[in-house]
Amino acid sequence: MAEDSENSNLIKLEKDEAIGLISAALQGGALKLPFAASFPERIIESNEGEIFKPFLRKENVTLKEVVDGKVMDQFVIPARADGLYLLSLLAVLMEGISKDALADLGLTASGK
Repeated sequence: MAEDSENSNLIKLEKDEAIGLISAALQGGALKLPFAASFPERIIESNEGEIFKPFLRKENVTLKEVVDGKVMDQFVIPARADGLYLLSLLAVLMEGISKDALADLGLTASGK
């Protein structure tokens, strides 16, 4: 994990550890896939006969067409975005973070 050198990154995980952490966080509900969650919210907020503004198409479609699976391409963008989110999280966990960057992050989070 973390090395003791002054310049080394703290909280640096091996690939298996990082994947285990991400998996546990997803299974436990501590980590949500942000883009997949936003798409169903748009569907829930829409009325059945309402026109649905698609991600990938220029023409609008009805909500029924989306729910019936006639425009499956609408799920591609959120799925790819969540995939990139997970890959980025994996890379960050494996790369680690320096002591200075961690301190800056703490200050940012505390609003100072």
